[in-house]
Amino acid sequence: MKSQLKQWLSDPYIVLYVVFSYFIVFAFIVDSPYDIFWGVVRITLSYDILITDYVEVGGVGATLVNAAVLSLIFLTYMYKVHHKPSGALIMAFWLLSGFAFFGKNLINIWPIIFGGYLYARFRKESFDKYAVVSMLSTALGPAVTQVALLEYIPIVPRLIFSGVLGIFIGFIMPPIAQNVMNLHSGFNLYNVGFAAGLVSILLHILVTNIGGNDIVPVFIWNTDNKLVLTVFMLILFAFMIFVGWLCGEDHKQNLKRLLKRTGQAPSDYYADYGTIAYINMGILGLFTTALMLAINSDINGPIVGSIFTVVGFGTFGKHIRNVWPVMLGCLLAGGFWHVFDGTNPSSAIAILLVSCLAPVAGRYGFVWGIIAGFVHLFVAINVVAFSGGFNLYNNGLAAGFVVLFMVPLLRTVYDS
Repeated sequence: MKSQLKQWLSDPYIVLYVVFSYFIVFAFIVDSPYDIFWGVVRITLSYDILITDYVEVGGVGATLVNAAVLSLIFLTYMYKVHHKPSGALIMAFWLLSGFAFFGKNLINIWPIIFGGYLYARFRKESFDKYAVVSMLSTALGPAVTQVALLEYIPIVPRLIFSGVLGIFIGFIMPPIAQNVMNLHSGFNLYNVGFAAGLVSILLHILVTNIGGNDIVPVFIWNTDNKLVLTVFMLILFAFMIFVGWLCGEDHKQNLKRLLKRTGQAPSDYYADYGTIAYINMGILGLFTTALMLAINSDINGPIVGSIFTVVGFGTFGKHIRNVWPVMLGCLLAGGFWHVFDGTNPSSAIAILLVSCLAPVAGRYGFVWGIIAGFVHLFVAINVVAFSGGFNLYNNGLAAGFVVLFMVPLLRTVYDS
């Protein structure tokens, strides 16, 4: 029985199917089918720009179903085309499902995915090569929704324009993401977030100046489901640790080797250490959940999605040793600037997503990691105004600016 279960769970596709099936089961435990259905409808019709908490819009059950169905559709496609499992692929699915808690829904991502497919056809290459970056490019899904809901344009033209915009975004994101990697040299793990941020700045300028439509800030934030979502995550992260322990080999030594990595991208922990990476994911999940509880943060859609982002990168660059310094720096910055409060949305999300700067701490030590995290909070809180909330990976954009200034100086001092 144990050997059969081990063989079954050794396939990362099976693990992902189990994870997203768990979402659906949990959803129907906490909510009724009626509430879930209408909750999904409300989620699909919401504006989506930062910060739009789907738990507040549609309820816990509907949010879980939105995340699960969205992920299962694309997971089935990747499985059918025999896409090779990798740390990047696993990470992308955790981000896809995580941001389906606040910004990605069953409608707004598909034009972007189709744009990525058209780019692959234009290049006369397999979409398989661009599938991961296309999944991550759905960070700009709110831009698609925003155009689709412009009230001063007739419904048919605006839906057409919305779809065309999404396809255009999906088409241009792969080459942009590939080239911005050269700007930060892998020290910003949210590479596509940085690329999407640059595109979102341009989109924001066009919409507000050419379209004459000011983007109204959105703040939808749930405060009522802390216990149920905490239980949901704890079960999930315990499952990941169990799978890693059951299917992994030489657990202690491989985990020790993983924890010595700097995290500088590309760092595919799944390719190098197999299912031991799941243990790393589970540890990160438990650590970040405990951290949010310790600072008395709300646990809702944006917080769960941000925790999932940290966990997803547990296969691609993050581990407990390189994330804690930048998170500590962000905490210290919050206290210094008097903005820190466990219930402050911007600071709470930034404390989690600043972990994209983990390679700075991994390469140059915890002191520079703390400094990077300290600076990041100020940038992240202010840079969202430039993108109009179109880019769900706002912290990826902020981290890109931090790295552009810090890393050249660090390299001059330490690598010359």
